[in-house]
This record gives sequence, structure tokens and C-alpha cells, in this order.
Amino acid sequence: MYGDDLLGDEIARSWLKTVNQFYLEQHKMIEKYHIADGVPREGGGGEYPLQDGFGWTNGVVRRLIGLYGEP
Repeated sequence: MYGDDLLGDEIARSWLKTVNQFYLEQHKMIEKYHIADGVPREGGGGEYPLQDGFGWTNGVVRRLIGLYGEP
């Protein structure tokens, strides 16, 4: 729509790869991920402590796997 489809795809695939790597290493999914440097680790900030298995995050992962396949 705005000509940023390739950038959006790159960000989505990078995030999905980070989530997958974190899951393989930590055996859990979490609410927030730090993806800026490609090293899978917990994200921070917000009003409450980091949540394990957060519903919105899990739903986005399922949707992106449907769009892009397994990372």
C-alpha cells in the first residue's frame, strides 16, 4: 500500500526467527522480544513484568507462520 511491503516482510521474518530461536533455547514463548541486534533475548519496558506465553504474541506467531512458513 505504501511501498514498504519488502521492509514489512523483512521485519516480520526477523521477528519470527528471533521468537523461534528464543523458543528453541529457552523452551518458552514470552510477551516481548528484543530484536534489534539479531540476538534472541527478552524485551523490556511496560507497566508490568514480562509475561510468559502472552496471547497476542502467540497469535501473531501463528499468523506469521501461516504467511511465511516455519522460520
